[in-house]
Amino acid sequence: MNRIASLYYLAFDTGLNAAITFFIFFLLLYFGGIALYRAALYFLKQYYGFHAIQHNLRKGQVAFEIRHSLLSILVFSLQAIPLQYLVAQGYAAVSFSNAWVLLWQIPLLFLWNEIHFYLVHALLHRKWLMKRVHFLHHRSKEPTLFSVYSFHWFEAFLLGTVIFLPITLYSFHIFAILSLPVLSIVLNLMGHSNHEGPSAKDPEHISRFIFRHSMHHKWSNGNYGFMLPYLDRLFNTKLPKNKH
Repeated sequence: MNRIASLYYLAFDTGLNAAITFFIFFLLLYFGGIALYRAALYFLKQYYGFHAIQHNLRKGQVAFEIRHSLLSILVFSLQAIPLQYLVAQGYAAVSFSNAWVLLWQIPLLFLWNEIHFYLVHALLHRKWLMKRVHFLHHRSKEPTLFSVYSFHWFEAFLLGTVIFLPITLYSFHIFAILSLPVLSIVLNLMGHSNHEGPSAKDPEHISRFIFRHSMHHKWSNGNYGFMLPYLDRLFNTKLPKNKH
């Protein structure tokens, strides 16, 4: 843990250090995550019957998604500068305490990520922001693994603010903080993979979140939650079952 603490203090020694660290970290998450999930998907298709949900890939889509994902990663890295300032001024901190706290901190941050994503996503679907910002992500009518960070710079900024509130309210364990972007990229890769296994479960079942997000890309006007269906049910923003 001392080594982890040393790396943390080095990364947050200056705003430049923090920005470079974030850029490398999110770059590895993006390309490393895609490579690992593509390998896993090959295995799942071969042995567990995973299949594509829809087939609308447009010409040049992947290159477009990579370019805008790199821009999003740049935005995430620039957000590290005000984050480093908050840490330097004592307004934010992380903990290196006993790991048992991860048992409640990781689920709590997961739930916060779901709430934050839903609120930001629903906001982005308001007419003005949809037309000027979120339309870019929806150019991927058929989502791919490369579309996970394919955002307008302002959307990337809004999504990147997820860490600011919890880190200024409480000193979370360093691994709990790191779990936030890691869980996010894993769920994003699954949700944008456009592949799911055979299932007779209702589209609103918690296990069908890949299907729900693929339908969101197809129809656009509903299913604003990510993994959990509950906020869409609560605010009546779920897509009708016949929209498949």
